[in-house]
Amino acid sequence: MLSGEDIKNKQKDQLAKLISWVGTRARLANELGESKQTVYAWIMRGRISARAAILVEKKTNGLFKKEDLRPDVVDWRSDDASE
Repeated sequence: MLSGEDIKNKQKDQLAKLISWVGTRARLANELGESKQTVYAWIMRGRISARAAILVEKKTNGLFKKEDLRPDVVDWRSDDASE
């Protein structure tokens, strides 16, 4: 079981890896249909939104798992990405 601090660190690390993989924050925003300000807010907060984590998993064909991006989420709804 991960501690609260471990979860925060994992979320921050996975978001940094995702941005590095995509190339830039602006490109990540574009790929997810989000504003650059939203992506900046994720970075400042240290985690991506759960809805975006679902979308990232789909767009990367599972290379980035939603559970890795957001290990604090325990109940994933299948329709979250469509909201």
